[in-house]
Amino acid sequence: MEFLNIAFSFPSSVFTLLMVIVILFWLITLIGFADIDMFEGEVDLDLDADADVNVDSGWFQAAFGGVPLTISLSIVIMLSWVFSIYCQMFFSFLLGNGILFYVFGTFMLLACFIAAIPLTVLFIKPLKQLFKSQNATSRDDLLGLECTIATGKVTQTFGQARVYFNGAEHLIEVRCEQDNQFKSGDQAVLIDHLATQHSYIIADKPW
Repeated sequence: MEFLNIAFSFPSSVFTLLMVIVILFWLITLIGFADIDMFEGEVDLDLDADADVNVDSGWFQAAFGGVPLTISLSIVIMLSWVFSIYCQMFFSFLLGNGILFYVFGTFMLLACFIAAIPLTVLFIKPLKQLFKSQNATSRDDLLGLECTIATGKVTQTFGQARVYFNGAEHLIEVRCEQDNQFKSGDQAVLIDHLATQHSYIIADKPW
């Protein structure tokens, strides 16, 4: 009960809410209604826009590049939540009363978030190796290969599939011209690469 009281009271309640959102996202992803890489296209566009106004985004790529943003954000939120629980448990007497309670509580939230970032960078370093082979593979090399649909459906804006290349399995983004033409477990062929969307167009096997 003490843990629940801390988790659902300010300031920890802010990260508790974010943790609930993260858990719901990964549940939806497991079901097949969301993509792990769903924010990658937006991030690429933002970084390109930043480059146009001479904003240095190299630190972001160096720290979080190579791992889907959803994974990095999930780890940041999880660590921030854990830090906030312990901080509130041991230092709640410093928060004071009235307006000071919310002022110092907000400061505690920011401190926990900032502390979580370098630890997240450290934790995702081993994960980069898991995605390295996929990122290093030339996109055109996969054209013409068979793939197995991994999500519950494939539409013009959503879908993932597994493809074997060079003895390794790769999870890639796929799209099709007709919505719900494919379902989980179906076989398809990669016929085109959409560079701007980081995905492939698939079609029925001709054999």
